[in-house]
Amino acid sequence: MAVNSTIEWTDSTWNSIRGFTKVSPRYKQCYANTFAKRFRGITKQPFEFGFDLRIVLQKLSHPFGWKNPRKIFVNSMSDLFQDSIPDDFIAWVMAAQGACE
Repeated sequence: MAVNSTIEWTDSTWNSIRGFTKVSPRYKQCYANTFAKRFRGITKQPFEFGFDLRIVLQKLSHPFGWKNPRKIFVNSMSDLFQDSIPDDFIAWVMAAQGACE
């Protein structure tokens, strides 16, 4: 998660999922996949497993610690609505967003 994002249209990013299931060759063109490759194998980095799909449960609570309102890019490094993500997890993410409005 980037608390102070350099992306011009958002203040922070919140990634409760990392990576995605590769369903077509176009995943090689994804900016997040390219970024994650640099960190594969580096222990304790968010992308030490590269862009393999991972749900990061401990990230669900992060927005509750933010003191000031901000624009959040949810899942800048994944796709919340990919087929591999359980509906219950999507509901938890949406509930956290709603609770922090």
